[in-house]
Amino acid sequence: MNKTEQIRSRGGAAPFGYRWRDGRLEIDETEAPIRRLIFDLFLKHRRKKTVALILNDLGYRTRNRAEFSDMAIDRLLRDTTAKGVRREIDADIQVDPIVSIEVWERANTLLGTREVKQPVNLFAGRVSCSCGGVMNVPSNSTKYVCPRCRIKIPSDDLESVFLSQLEPFRIGSHTLSESWATFNLKNKRLIVEHLCEAVTVARESISIRFACDPSLLKTAALGQPMQPGLDGHLEQPPSNIPQEPLNEPLLSEAEAAIFLGISKSTLLRKRNAGLIGFFQVGFRILYSKEKHLMPYLTSCEGRR
Repeated sequence: MNKTEQIRSRGGAAPFGYRWRDGRLEIDETEAPIRRLIFDLFLKHRRKKTVALILNDLGYRTRNRAEFSDMAIDRLLRDTTAKGVRREIDADIQVDPIVSIEVWERANTLLGTREVKQPVNLFAGRVSCSCGGVMNVPSNSTKYVCPRCRIKIPSDDLESVFLSQLEPFRIGSHTLSESWATFNLKNKRLIVEHLCEAVTVARESISIRFACDPSLLKTAALGQPMQPGLDGHLEQPPSNIPQEPLNEPLLSEAEAAIFLGISKSTLLRKRNAGLIGFFQVGFRILYSKEKHLMPYLTSCEGRR
C-alpha cells in the first residue's frame, strides 16, 4: 500500500518536531521551529556540518540534550515526515507538515548531489584579522580564516558588508551596489582592486579602508568606451584628503534586540522568518544597524 492514508500510525518514537496525542502525531510547537530552521539553514549554506555548528552555537540541542551532528542533520532532512508523510512498512501515514513539499524536495535534491565548495577569493590579499593575521579562503572552504586566532567569516557575508558601503559609487543612473549582481566574478574582483585597500575583520566590527575618498569617486559602466576623465578606473582624489576607513559596527543578538525594542526570542523568530537579515562571523550571529535593523523598523512603520 503506497498511497497516503488517513489512519493511525502504529507507534514508535515520535520524529523530532512531533509528539504523540491520542494515537496520532501532531506538531510539537517547541521542536518544530528548530526542524524548520534546519531546512532554512541547509538551503542557505548547503553544508550539513555548518547547519549543525550554527544550531549548537545558538544553544539548540536534540531531544536527548545532545549537540546536533551532521549525521543527525542528514537524517532530519531526509525524513519525509517533515513534508507530511510518515513512512511505515505497508503504508504512508499523512501528518501535518512542518515544511512545504517544495522546500523538502529542494533540500533533498541538494543532498543527492555532492557537496562541493567553490572557492571565492574576491578579497584575496586584502583581508586581515584584528589580531594581525592575514585571512585567506582555504581550498576546501568558502570562509576567510585567520591562521592565528581561527576567527572565520563567510565570503558571502564579507561581500554583503562591502556591498553595503558602495552607495556613493554610481554607474550611469544606478548605484554600484544596485548593479553588483549583474557583474561576473572577474569584474567584481577588478572593482575590489580599484576601490578596496584593506579589510580588517574583528569579532564585533568590520573595517573597510577605501583607496580614496568615496565622495569624490566616479565610475564608468564596465565595458563601455573610454570617456574623458572616465577611463573605467577610479578618479584619484587630491593627496591631502584623509582616507579614513569606513567601519561597519555589528551588534550582538542581545544588542540588536535592545535596539529594536524586542526580546531575543522574538528577534530569533523574525530572523528565522526572513524578516531580519544577519551576518555570521565565526559562529556568532551579528547584525548591521544600516543593512539589517533599520530596514526592518522601516517595514514595521509601513505596516502601521
